[in-house]
Amino acid sequence: MAGLVCILAATCREGRLSAGEQPSSEEQEEQVVVATVGGEPVFARDVQRLLNKAVQRQNVNPAVLPVFQAQVLSEAVDRRLVLAYARRTKSGPSESEIDTAVAELTARSRAQGGSLEAYLAEASLTDAELRRRITWSLVWERYLAKYVTEERLAAHFEAHRRQFEGTQLSVSHILLRPKANDDSQAISRLVKQAEAIRAEIISGKLSFADAASKHSAGPSAAEGGRLGFIGRRGPMVESFSRAAFSLEVGQVSQPVTTRFGVHLIRCDEIRPGSKQLADVRKEVEAALARELLDKLARFEQKQTPVEYTGKWPHFKPGTRELIVP
Repeated sequence: MAGLVCILAATCREGRLSAGEQPSSEEQEEQVVVATVGGEPVFARDVQRLLNKAVQRQNVNPAVLPVFQAQVLSEAVDRRLVLAYARRTKSGPSESEIDTAVAELTARSRAQGGSLEAYLAEASLTDAELRRRITWSLVWERYLAKYVTEERLAAHFEAHRRQFEGTQLSVSHILLRPKANDDSQAISRLVKQAEAIRAEIISGKLSFADAASKHSAGPSAAEGGRLGFIGRRGPMVESFSRAAFSLEVGQVSQPVTTRFGVHLIRCDEIRPGSKQLADVRKEVEAALARELLDKLARFEQKQTPVEYTGKWPHFKPGTRELIVP
């Protein structure tokens, strides 16, 4: 339960309403339904919390923000699908287990000189939201305990050594950067432009270096887009590194969106690492958790319908096409 307390505390926000005060336009906006999963609503406030956590301390270009919003909505929907799977297969916690967890949280709050009611008010959570979060925590802990076995850890490490063993890649990139005053459709336009540039490179009509010199807004444009060696965990942002480490030498990625804009990435050289599973166990565990979430969500989506209201950026189902309100 200590972990749950930390998670809930992280969602607290200042300036709660006092008695008799009317909700602000921001408060009303939080009640907006942005999607439904099996008919159950996903509220803007829930997705906003995930977004705040995802982009904290990052300086995100407003034109890129819809991509991040769509990504966190996908995460929220996936979690709801896992909960739907747990209910359908009767593999989730019982009401008594949830009651016990609530009682433990209540006792912890009192021990710290407060109350559960005050805690929920500070965290901007309803009783139903608290129980759903506790349910998620219990469900996910149970599924991970079964899925993340020694055999799977070893197999995943072997199958994805480059991701974990300290391999470094020499990469080049082309950056298409949105302008400060661009509208919410700017990223979609840049993705299409990147796809056209990639087609020219793949067909041999234009070399990667020439394309970088001609189109890239990055400082490496003058050097044909060459960035040098990068690791899987840095110095580039996660979405860039993830895409780069899926490439073989000479391959050019599909368009990749980061907070800086839209990239095309080419792998120029691979320098293998030497780390073993014991050195990166937690990273492999996290990768298996992501794999499990994807598997369960995709499986349950065949049984539980997902619908988007169009009031929050999202990806067109089955694609990475960005739909912006």
